[in-house]
Amino acid sequence: MKNKNAVSQILAAVMMIFMFTAAIGVVWAWLIPTYQRFQTTNVINSVTSYMLSVDNSIYDLLEGGEGLTRTINIDSFFGEYLWNEGKNTSLRFRDAGGTYNETFTQNGIGSFSYNLEGRKGVILKEGAHAYLKGPKKQNNFFVNSTGGASYQGLTNLTLLRPASKTMIIALDYRVGCYFWFDQTNDVLTITINIIQLEIPYSYLAIRGYTSLTLVHDLYETVYTASTTVATDFYLEGTLSPTDYNPLESVITFIKPLTVINYDVNIEVLVSHISIYV
Repeated sequence: MKNKNAVSQILAAVMMIFMFTAAIGVVWAWLIPTYQRFQTTNVINSVTSYMLSVDNSIYDLLEGGEGLTRTINIDSFFGEYLWNEGKNTSLRFRDAGGTYNETFTQNGIGSFSYNLEGRKGVILKEGAHAYLKGPKKQNNFFVNSTGGASYQGLTNLTLLRPASKTMIIALDYRVGCYFWFDQTNDVLTITINIIQLEIPYSYLAIRGYTSLTLVHDLYETVYTASTTVATDFYLEGTLSPTDYNPLESVITFIKPLTVINYDVNIEVLVSHISIYV
């Protein structure tokens, strides 16, 4: 009888240990993903703040002109900041009558991004993206000054989740297209502004807590053209320079009925912003 009691006590102790271990496993299985989600959310908020600091510094440099610099501190946490060539952007200028049809391409206008891999807790579904600052539901890459409420600036800061345990926060810039018509002299002026992010290295990957220096190296005119037309005038943009498919209809200028011929002056301006570590 005593042996049976001893065995029962041993089994009870083993069962208690087993139940305690299982309980710890359940709590741990719940706690780790929850903690990682909390961690990842904090990283997203912090990196977004750093990216907006970079963005604000770039606009300060654009307003100040060539030669100015801005230095800010950034932290990569569990990921890294990368520069990549970004998008190639092409523009096509043409009139409805077919007398004028010219194109211009600016290759690799640059993108600055934060990449995080092997972490759970990204707040998006796999394959989804969310605008942190930028066009929100407006997907146009080429934007013009006459868009009214649909025009939301050139900054495009996006959170993406391309894979299960991967997230990207990407900062790039859309192309600004502006036009106005001088009714006194019958002149249509089109100006295109491009922000080009560059690096003085062949490759850039930033890890840890680092000081980042931004320099407004150059503001230049890279393309000019003039023509005289007698019909409506169009500006179209694409990220597929070889075939203009798909394309965005950026500007449609309807010729006033009282105008027979009018001049068109085109200028493309590029602001070169370099990233140094």
